[in-house]
Amino acid sequence: MPGGVIEVRRSERLSLLERLWLPGFLVGLWIAGRRFSRGRRDAARDPRLLQPYQRPAFMRGMPILVADGGRPRCVGCGLCEEICPARCIRVEAGAEQGTLEADEDPVPMSPATGIDRFEIDMGRCFQCGLCEEVCPADALVMSPLVEIAASDPGSLIFDMDALSVPAALLKGRLRDDDR
Repeated sequence: MPGGVIEVRRSERLSLLERLWLPGFLVGLWIAGRRFSRGRRDAARDPRLLQPYQRPAFMRGMPILVADGGRPRCVGCGLCEEICPARCIRVEAGAEQGTLEADEDPVPMSPATGIDRFEIDMGRCFQCGLCEEVCPADALVMSPLVEIAASDPGSLIFDMDALSVPAALLKGRLRDDDR
């Protein structure tokens, strides 16, 4: 090696207070206790700090399916599945009304009469609202509900039964209410 190896010796001697971890630990406990007691005094003076979290009106919640007469309004077009940036929506369309026979592949003439399966993985959904905007049947609505925690990821996948809400409970949220 050009220049050789330079050996550096350092004194690793710590002072008595540095060798004892207890004083630093006690100082940390004192600071945390002081901040904790200050927060409790502020809460005692201001009762609003003890109330549960209130979601602002502009904040969206999770999407839900609008149901008319026990059946979801969804026609199975799949636009919500296509536009979802998180790819958390799964739609399986029901039987089709009619098809046009072209060479080999049947071409659908109209949207499906309903859906066999509709699922949303709330663990992946970030409530962007694009599915609500693109839905031609006004079947998806962003609700005020927020589902953010579960013991296992599989319980955050909501099926058609869990997402269906009667249209009567969604007054003011649907486009056909404005007419």
